[in-house]
Amino acid sequence: MIRAILFDSDGVLVDTEKMYYEATRMAFAAAGVTLTPDIWANGYLGRGKTSRKIAERMGIAPGLIDKVLERRDGVFRADVALGVQVMPQVRETLAILAANFRLAIVTSAPRERFELIHESTGLLNFFETVITREKESDAKPDPQLYLNALQKLNLTAKECIAVEDSPRGAAAAVTAGIKCCIIPTFLTDLTLCPKGCDILHSITQLQGVCFSQEMKIEKPA
Repeated sequence: MIRAILFDSDGVLVDTEKMYYEATRMAFAAAGVTLTPDIWANGYLGRGKTSRKIAERMGIAPGLIDKVLERRDGVFRADVALGVQVMPQVRETLAILAANFRLAIVTSAPRERFELIHESTGLLNFFETVITREKESDAKPDPQLYLNALQKLNLTAKECIAVEDSPRGAAAAVTAGIKCCIIPTFLTDLTLCPKGCDILHSITQLQGVCFSQEMKIEKPA
């Protein structure tokens, strides 16, 4: 029985996946490299390659990579400071689900970046706990962040559903033994997603998954 729903943040709750890609694309372009959505979707979001590895593979000189990534991070922070857009129907859906299930966020973002993104979204009140990346090695598709969430919530994998937008996030959840629903964006390469995941067109469909007869339970008092 499902007791908790574990949400990714970027690309699921907030439209920052696109912002991060655009900031990276602009920084790579300044270094003379064209970063297409397909390359980013396959390497970063699909196979879990770091920005540095992608920069190396695309031929950016090793001595320039730090400056390129620093420029990207600066652009991204400036964009976030101008405001972050919450994904469609997220607030309404969270309000319904929070009344019936325990909710948590499981993100590969470091805590500082996560807090910057959610400084003004007003979403965090819906969530019981937030799991962020403390070590580079724990980034998805490694399952450790999801395992940390299970431990923090004192639940088993079978008692949870994960909600992701990327193959690497879905792989992390599935490896941890958690059923995963994927809400694709234009940066999602579905061919790289693990088998058995539910593909949703909108976060509103999550209600049907969670409230289906075999999964529906009352939220613990």
